[in-house]
Parts: sequence; C-alpha cells; structure tokens
Amino acid sequence: MSNTRARNRRVSNTRQRKQQQLLEVTVRHDVAVSQRNRTILAFSFKFLLIAGLGIGAYVGGKTALKKFLWENPDYFLSDLRISTDGAITREQIVSAGGIMMGSNIFKIDLAKAREGLIRLPQAERVEIQRVLPNRLNVTINERRPLAWVCAKGETNPLDSEKSFLIDAHGIVMHSKTVLPEYLHMPVITGVEMDNLAAGQRVHSLEMQAALELVRLNADSTRFQARLIDISKGYCLKVLSQTRSEITFGLDRVDLQLERLNRLLDHLEPSHRGIQTVNLLVERNMPVTFVDPVVESDDASEVPSAKVEPAKPPAAKQSAQKSASGKSGSSKKEPAPKVKKESASPTRRKSEAPLPRSLDSIRKPFRANG
Repeated sequence: MSNTRARNRRVSNTRQRKQQQLLEVTVRHDVAVSQRNRTILAFSFKFLLIAGLGIGAYVGGKTALKKFLWENPDYFLSDLRISTDGAITREQIVSAGGIMMGSNIFKIDLAKAREGLIRLPQAERVEIQRVLPNRLNVTINERRPLAWVCAKGETNPLDSEKSFLIDAHGIVMHSKTVLPEYLHMPVITGVEMDNLAAGQRVHSLEMQAALELVRLNADSTRFQARLIDISKGYCLKVLSQTRSEITFGLDRVDLQLERLNRLLDHLEPSHRGIQTVNLLVERNMPVTFVDPVVESDDASEVPSAKVEPAKPPAAKQSAQKSASGKSGSSKKEPAPKVKKESASPTRRKSEAPLPRSLDSIRKPFRANG
C-alpha cells in the first residue's frame, strides 16, 4: 500500500480562469443614449414636482396665516389685566413692557416685555401670560419699602423731588403714587443724594445699620424711629415718636435694642420719659429723662363758669314792647341775679405752661447695662 497522500490539485490554470470570467456583451450606442435621456427627464420631472409642491405649501400657508392669524381681529389685544401689590401705575407698565393695545397678541414678545418690566426699580418679580384669543395677564410683585431717604438737613421727603424710597435690600426707588402707608415710614437723612439713582443698591454700613434698625423694630409699640441721621458716619442719631434722642452704634443693632427695651422696662412703673440715651456704651449708659406732668383730679379747684340768661331775639323784644304798650299793664321784671364765683387763688399744677424745648428739663442719669 502506497504511503503517499492524495492532494487537491486545480484542474485549470490562471489563464484559463481569466478567460472563463469574461462576459462579452455588445450594446448599441443609440440604446444607451436613450436610456440616459429617460433617466435625466424623470429626475427633472420629480424635482419640479417637489419644488412646486414646496412653493405652493409655503405661499398657501403664509396667506392662510396672514388671513386667519396675523390679521384676524379676534387675536388683537383688547384685554390687559394687571395685578400689582404696590404703586406702579398702568401707564408705567405699558410703557416699560412695550405693550401696544390693539396689536396682534402673537406679535408681543413676552420675554422682551418681561425684561423691560423687571428693570423698573419697584418690580421684584414679574409674570406675563398670554391668554387666547385677546387677553394678556401681567402680575407684578413690588418691593416693599421700609423708609424714606433724604439729603442731609431734610426731614420731609414729600417736599424734596430728590427723595427716594428704600427697601430692606437697600435698593432705592421712586414712586409716582404715594400710598397712605408711605406717610408713616421713618426718614433716613444725611445721605449723599448725588450718588444715588433709582434701582441702585446702597452698600454703606450706615445705611445697612439703619435698615436693620427699622426692620427689627417694625412691630414694636414702645419705640418707633421717626428720623435716623447717618451723617456722623460712626453712629445713628435716632429721633423717636416721643421726641427722644437715641444714639445707636453700627454693629449689633439687635443687642442695642435689647438694652433699650430693658431700660424702658425699668422706667415703665415710674412713667418717666427718656430725653436722650447713648447705646454705644454697654455699661453705665448716659441717660437723661423727662419728668411726667402730674394732673390734678380735684374738681373743687376748677373755677365755675358764669351763667348768663339767654337774650330773646330782636323780633320778640319788639313784639313784647308793642304788646305792653297796648295793654299798659306791663311791669319791668327784675334781672336774674348770678352769683359770681372767683377762681382758686392758687394756680393748678396741671395748668402750668409746658416749656417749648425739652432741653430745659433734662436730668442726667446713668443706667447700668
């Protein structure tokens, strides 16, 4: 038996395989040209059809939008509803937001209108909503002012055109409408007004301390700051509703208010008023007082008023004279006697004239802190 193994051998060689793969096709020239022309013509027709459909859809859609949407009077803005919790007027909102009544509601840029309204110094948060077919809702939450800001030497903000309102964040603002609650706000004076503009934030330490004092003492019924002078630079000169002069430091206003409340608690039983107090000193605070005026309750000291008889009218007097002349029997009636009561020789203590200035009744005192 032979040990040689059988191997796979190709039946054909390379030249024979090349000849077997050749495909001989004879194509006529005119047939190829006609096929190419048909292909180009079909493509051209398809392109023109698609382009015509696109142009027709664009023109038709634009005409339909113009007729049924942009120029439709049902979508013209005719209802502008404004909701605000402050003094911003309707004219300010329309002008700042660029809102035109009668314009198409879809042409109003809500983002641009909101950006214009948020630039108003009084506006803190703005919301604008488009409600079809012809309504626009504008909601504005305004900043809540805490006090007035005036220049040095001015105490009435309504008399100055340069006065501002200021909120808890130190942002100053103007208000065309003065609400009744603005009239009772404290006045912060001693500010350089030339450097202020509406919508600007005041970063000075004196102003921040004054705003903190107003904010912490807003609900107090015992002490209310009416005038705060920050012109000193190192302290606050405060005039209260009882004409008391109180000096506050710029740091830890809350602790100084606690010391003031303890002092008021100490003085409440004696009904004594504070003339001046310096809260910069933590211990042995210098205090001056105003003694209360004692009113007398003794009714016997009050002089009685004189009582005079009522005189009859002139018409009645003439009628009585004519009647007495006719009858001839009229008699003169004696006038009623009125007892004259003299006033008390000693003047009552409560009727003593009060001094015009509180400086004449100061009494120095030092209260331990």
